[in-house]
Amino acid sequence: MPMTLTTNRWLRITTLCVLYFAQGFPWGFMITGLLSFLASRGLTMIESGQLTAMAYLPWTFKLFWGPLIDSFTYRAMGRRRPWILAAQFGMAASLIAMAMMGDISANISLLGWMFFLHNCFASLQDVSSDALAVDILLPEEQGKVNGAMWGSKVIGTGMGAMVMGTLLVSKGLVFAIIVQTLMMFGIMLFPLLFTERPGEKRFPWSRNEKTVHKDAEDIRNPLNVVKDLIRAFSKRPTFSAALFIFAAAVNQGINSGIMPVFYNQTLGWEPDTYSQVAGGPGAVLEFIGALLGGVLADRFGRRKIFFLGWGGFSVWCGIFGILILSLDPIPYWIQFAHLIIWPFFIAMGTVAMFALAMTLSWTKSSATMFTSYMAISNLSVVVGTKLIGLLTAVVSIGHLYILLLIIGLLPAILLKAMNPRSILELKALGTDNFNKEQKY
Repeated sequence: MPMTLTTNRWLRITTLCVLYFAQGFPWGFMITGLLSFLASRGLTMIESGQLTAMAYLPWTFKLFWGPLIDSFTYRAMGRRRPWILAAQFGMAASLIAMAMMGDISANISLLGWMFFLHNCFASLQDVSSDALAVDILLPEEQGKVNGAMWGSKVIGTGMGAMVMGTLLVSKGLVFAIIVQTLMMFGIMLFPLLFTERPGEKRFPWSRNEKTVHKDAEDIRNPLNVVKDLIRAFSKRPTFSAALFIFAAAVNQGINSGIMPVFYNQTLGWEPDTYSQVAGGPGAVLEFIGALLGGVLADRFGRRKIFFLGWGGFSVWCGIFGILILSLDPIPYWIQFAHLIIWPFFIAMGTVAMFALAMTLSWTKSSATMFTSYMAISNLSVVVGTKLIGLLTAVVSIGHLYILLLIIGLLPAILLKAMNPRSILELKALGTDNFNKEQKY
């Protein structure tokens, strides 16, 4: 019997991690390497925020992707795999289109729309991969595997920033995009060759494998998915978690948008140095944070580690703001420290958030609900990027970072309301696979 994702633990973990790596690699190039490079050519903080928003905006579409992939499936090839293949091909195709346009780094508007297009497919791939993870991961695997998945995305983001940022400076935009395109096609081999469950086809034309018969769940009325979603979010823990996630990620959007310009134009960093630090030691520490987030979430509770990550990031932002205001010039080691510390806390909190969101996701549209949480997080980041112009016009960068401390700690009042025990009880009515001894 050929290996499948549901029957082979290491294959499903490896495949999920590879898919997350595929999301991170172009992301690191766009958000770190390319923005830093453009900052050296005069990119303003407002323009940086606009490009960051264009990259993040498609990730809010997960609210729409979720019902779509929950409503329409092709079970002969797997419930999620056809969507993953389509999205992965779209990611590669958008990079090919970008390469064919030549060097468009001077055209900020066109570059923003290409960011947008690529990330439409990347967000679809993410939703499909998350839905696959919800379907095939065992409850006892969720914390650790979410850590490994996010860690893989961190590695991809770090390599995209470090390797592609260096290639961008030395070889140009088109060459860097071609390298990424080849990598996207290589990664596509994983979902192309391995099926989700025994008996499924690898390709639509395959005849040597037992075809899975179509059932009533192959096509669902999207309105039923929406009704499930409304019912799911009507519970206090699920709604409180949504509010927490929306409030918590605003400061990440502000920080991500201002950093490339602040480091290049105010602190004097070269774009390749910025990319190498963010993608090298920064990515290593972020990877450690992702692994720790998964392990600690399973051991000490998902809500606690969720807040420890996002709260730790906010506290560090306040410290960084005080140091900016107190020291002139800002010592290099402090500049270096911020570049590698903030991703560590974000990774830790994000992995715990993933595990908590999986726990809170219920009804037949659980995959859509899980991706809705992720969409809310990305919408929050977009809101943060849109606030950059307003905030930088009235406060200094130092005061802005102190403000991030306040924004990040306010959602703590929702922690108690996010207890998922009542949701677990609802899940237990339909399945006995959930371990009630896990900590939340």
